[in-house]
Amino acid sequence: MFIDRDGSPIGYELFSGNTFDGKTLIGALTSLKKRFGVRRVIIVADRGINSKLNLQAISEAGYGYIVASRLKSMPAKVKQQALDGTGYTPLSWNTDSGEVTVSVKELPYTNIIREGHRAVGHLEEQLIITHIIKRAHKDAADRQRLLAKAERFLENPSSMKGQLKRGGRRYIKAEDTAETVFSLDQDALERDAIWDGYYAIQTSEKNLAPREIIDAYHTLWKIEESFRIMKSTLEVRPIFHWTEDRIRGHFVVCFLAFIMERRMELLLSKHEVAATPLKIREALNDMMITRITLDDTVFYVKSKTPSLGSQILRLLRVKPPATLSTEQLWRDWISGI
Repeated sequence: MFIDRDGSPIGYELFSGNTFDGKTLIGALTSLKKRFGVRRVIIVADRGINSKLNLQAISEAGYGYIVASRLKSMPAKVKQQALDGTGYTPLSWNTDSGEVTVSVKELPYTNIIREGHRAVGHLEEQLIITHIIKRAHKDAADRQRLLAKAERFLENPSSMKGQLKRGGRRYIKAEDTAETVFSLDQDALERDAIWDGYYAIQTSEKNLAPREIIDAYHTLWKIEESFRIMKSTLEVRPIFHWTEDRIRGHFVVCFLAFIMERRMELLLSKHEVAATPLKIREALNDMMITRITLDDTVFYVKSKTPSLGSQILRLLRVKPPATLSTEQLWRDWISGI
């Protein structure tokens, strides 16, 4: 799904369920350019999109990119520069939980595109390396949880299923003996520990300041939130359809609903009314009309409208119905919306 910097949906593409995320970008880029004629785009994406071929495709399409970097997979020189502790500048952000200070280092980086062992191209990028104390504490705590799992596996080796290097098993090594012997991989623990608190972003946008690049990358949460809304509030899934046309039709309806939800959210925000998608849905559902019949005469009785519901009607310039309406007055109100 494509969204703009405000979180408003632009379009979407559907792929077979067994398609790897990293392979969807090139087709989506082609569609974006063909359908919308967009000339200037900076794509913000997570590590799933960050392959050299994808970045090359973005660049060849004339677009820019800001993506999460695989810092641990960078060349040794870059990793050494990241860890040497020099050249970092403190930047501060105000967040809901208070002020956060981030140490930032900016490095020029040439991303070599290879086919086998042969270099076939390169991308001139800027690498933004960040270090946050709070993140370092979280990384250390996460590793301790994995270490605890690894120790439980070692206590009961028969419980180890699947490949090593995943989950708690990443800190277990197999000794090369006649009979497989497992032990704790202290070297792996130490290698991971030195990266606590570090994160990197690579970008084609060398004219943007580090703060602008980090701010742009942080908008990624909006598309993650968008998928969360689609899956929960709008109940996109599970899908009870089996043919391609019906599945596509289902997503069209869901996408239109999401556009209306997002427009409503932005309209409320513009008028300084804070409301989550769930709150908006609850407010709309709470606006109830009861149809009653008394002595063969039909009346419509409006329940008390919640505060947020009243604000929604006012911003949409919809006059609320009367508390008690005859059938004719009710029909007149409906036709006047």
